[in-house]
Amino acid sequence: MSFDQIVKKTLCPFAKPSKMGPPVTVHTADIETGLREHQDTIAEFFRTAREREYDGMVLTFADGALGASLASLTRLTRRFFEALCEIYPSVYIAEDPEPDETWYAMIEGERFFVVSFAPCYPEHSPRYNHGSPHTYFLLQPASTFERNAEAIDKRRTRIQRAFQAVGKPYDAELANLENDMFKSVMPIDPIDRPIRWWEDTATISALRSVADAERPPVDLRKAG
Repeated sequence: MSFDQIVKKTLCPFAKPSKMGPPVTVHTADIETGLREHQDTIAEFFRTAREREYDGMVLTFADGALGASLASLTRLTRRFFEALCEIYPSVYIAEDPEPDETWYAMIEGERFFVVSFAPCYPEHSPRYNHGSPHTYFLLQPASTFERNAEAIDKRRTRIQRAFQAVGKPYDAELANLENDMFKSVMPIDPIDRPIRWWEDTATISALRSVADAERPPVDLRKAG
């Protein structure tokens, strides 16, 4: 199933008429190389998002293992932002952020945040991807919310009720957090617990293992 088909099934009234930028697909688990290959396309999208009135850009991660569990999706999200930090100087990962603090990603002067749809999300989740084996990151520029602010405010309660009516709880508290980066990975249960993906212990352990492997061996006889 493609992301276009997922959009057709969503209950969000803003999704279907949205104007999307050029899609990007990363075909392997080496997302760092894949993102570098598409860095110019991504930069051009954000450079022109306001002028062309884009509402989003979809990144498809084709390797099914990347979003097969909430833990793997959390690792993917951290790797994604770490890769962006290497490519775009305006993207950074805060050291100890809080939900009410200002922290956002920016490329080419356009703020944005990420909404993820992955195989790990069950049918009752708003991030359910309807059986697709792929993981999708929807990059949404801040300019689309500025442009549609009035309509969003008018429909906010109706959208929440629509999701609740079909057993898909919509976490308004999470959606309304000041800190956009807390919204990148939606919890499964309970939905009111933000996932601090930047603290992903598996990724940190892997980085430490690489560092340990590169560290020169110590001669214990001399050290003793």
